Amino acid sequence: MKTRMMQWLIAGILLFCGASVFTACNSDDNAVDSIDPNESEMADYAILFYGYGGGNLDYDILNNIKQFYAADPASYDKVKIAVQYKFSSQEEFEQLLDYYDPDDYDDPQDKADVIEYLEEMKLWIAKWQNRCRFTFRFTVDPKKTVEQQMVADNVHGCNNDHIANADSLTSFINWATKVCPAKHYVLLLSDHGSGYMPNEDLPYSPTNTTRSFLIDNNKSERLTINALRYAIANASIKPQVVYFDACLMNCFENLFELKDQTDYIIASSFLVPGWGGNYTELTNKLAGCNEDTESALKAYNKACVEQWDKNFGDETVESFTDMTVVRTRGLDAFGQKVRVFTDILLDAYQSSDEKRSAIDTATVNAMKIYRDTPLYDLFIYGVTLAAKAPELETPYFEMKRCYDDECLVAHQTCAYLRAQGINGSVLLGWDGQYEEILWKYGKEGWAFTEAVVFKPDGKAFVYGEEAEEEAEEEARWASTFADTYEQTAFDKATGWSRWIKANKQRPATMSVFTEGYNANEPRKKSRTK
Repeated sequence: MKTRMMQWLIAGILLFCGASVFTACNSDDNAVDSIDPNESEMADYAILFYGYGGGNLDYDILNNIKQFYAADPASYDKVKIAVQYKFSSQEEFEQLLDYYDPDDYDDPQDKADVIEYLEEMKLWIAKWQNRCRFTFRFTVDPKKTVEQQMVADNVHGCNNDHIANADSLTSFINWATKVCPAKHYVLLLSDHGSGYMPNEDLPYSPTNTTRSFLIDNNKSERLTINALRYAIANASIKPQVVYFDACLMNCFENLFELKDQTDYIIASSFLVPGWGGNYTELTNKLAGCNEDTESALKAYNKACVEQWDKNFGDETVESFTDMTVVRTRGLDAFGQKVRVFTDILLDAYQSSDEKRSAIDTATVNAMKIYRDTPLYDLFIYGVTLAAKAPELETPYFEMKRCYDDECLVAHQTCAYLRAQGINGSVLLGWDGQYEEILWKYGKEGWAFTEAVVFKPDGKAFVYGEEAEEEAEEEARWASTFADTYEQTAFDKATGWSRWIKANKQRPATMSVFTEGYNANEPRKKSRTK
């Protein structure tokens, strides 16, 4: 799930399909070797946009790319933009056509909206249908349009070229820095995101099929956080900023994996609307900041989240969206504080049955970020633990203060989350295992359908809707907790896995997203990044 939260109905999920008319293949990554940065006027910034349609985001992401063409004319002297984008497949589009059926809607206005939307989709597809599965690579020319640049001359590779592997990303970064030499680089990754779970983020190999983001269903390839770290480490430059326009990616497991590869990380702990960030604002903010990157990122964060709030925040509480910018320079010190907090938490938990029972109460009520994934806000959980075990109060505030020093800016669209102050998520489980839960929404509200418990030894058990206490063993999930989570930079710094293994209390299974859904105002078949 990129978790870029799919924007609701009428905003559009439009995919590209049809006959393949592009016969030219261009895989010459060295086509611009003659450009010498020493002989060119370097821009202040270059935005390196790298994205994939994600099965239901083509319409939204294409609109994002169009925003690059709408910046102030003077901005293009200071900010250059390189794009690589891959469209979704014909098959994925056909699935979406089936997904929206006017007969599924009882309300006459809803039905009319769906019919209007489907007509809009048909017109849009007719315009773009020949781009299905193709990858385009080009530099943004503001004198042209995206339609004029997504043409055969800018097809990268052949039909269904790679995008979701480390070598592809490294190749793009190296190419982009040649055609857009700049003093600072912003690597912008756009697709669905899924946060961090060990079974979906196995150690890097070119052929692994676990997912984190950039989930290319055309080739059954998925870019993991390990692969991303590898790709950036082997590229010709170190990006100053890594920006995930994707849901759930602001988890500490991800931040620590990239802390040595970039200076700033932009990510969302919760969800990103399907329409994503505002790239016109990003271009203009960077162009106008006189290389004060922090000021630009603060202003961009505020502008994006305020727009999300305006468009989205007055709906039901299902609309939680957020964006955080973190400096990586202080993450090592923060990790030391988390380790101290974890040490004292373990001592307290094992000190007496009474203390263990009190801490269990905090765990069963932990703040779960999203309904399906076992990701929990570290600081909301931490302050709740400190209320149950006073010896945790000082290490909690030291940990929080250390993080606050490096959290450049964070905004949320929902008043509830603003009050709670979502900051960043961590994996939470019990006895070394963790749980992924699938929910469905119906007329009676959210309902449990299936859960998978991933055991530390690599086994997985499925709990069905009818018999939660009955478990059926699945195939192994290809690794173990020790070989995945315990090898992360975050766990090596903090020892957080010790708490996951020592904790005996199953954490909260429902999130405020699930519980807070207003069943009287259902939003059917939503789109999420």
